[in-house]
Parts: sequence; C-alpha cells; structure tokens
Amino acid sequence: MMADERMRTGGRAGAADGGRPEMDFATLTERELEVLVLLASGEQNRWLARRLGITERTVRAHTTSIVRKLNLKSRFEAAIVSYLHAEDIRGHQGAASVI
Repeated sequence: MMADERMRTGGRAGAADGGRPEMDFATLTERELEVLVLLASGEQNRWLARRLGITERTVRAHTTSIVRKLNLKSRFEAAIVSYLHAEDIRGHQGAASVI
C-alpha cells in the first residue's frame, strides 16, 4: 500500500468517511494530543518544547509515541494526520484524562 493511500485510508482497505483515515486518538495521552495538535504547525521541536514548557527530548519522546500508537511512519505523517483530523483530536482533548 502506497504512503498516500495509507494516509487516506489509515492503513485500512477503505475509510468510513470517504477519504479521511480512521484514527484511534483515544490511545494518546493528554500531552501527546497537545503535541499532535502543535505538529500541524510545522514548527521545530524546539518551538514546540518552549510552547509546552517541556524539553525538546520530551517532545521527541511524545512524537515517537504518537507515531507508534497511530501506526504512522514519521513525524511528517503525524503532522499531516494532525492537520486532517484537527477537529477529532480537539474532541479527544480533555477526554484523555477521563479514560
């Protein structure tokens, strides 16, 4: 499966909403959701770290965890997912601490 097809289908044969992949954002922690939202900005880890008040190393750790949990290939792919699913991600923020 090609990378662009995987992005559209979430690695599945077909997406439920006609092109956007289904992602399980419930697996992410509140902080990982925050990092994921900021990844869409395209900024460097240094900027993300300053914005969140954490170290660059912690941003990298969260990014690695996000990529693994969402079964993605890269930080870039995570940024694209963040952009495409911004509303879904924001809907999970706040709910992560309840789970």
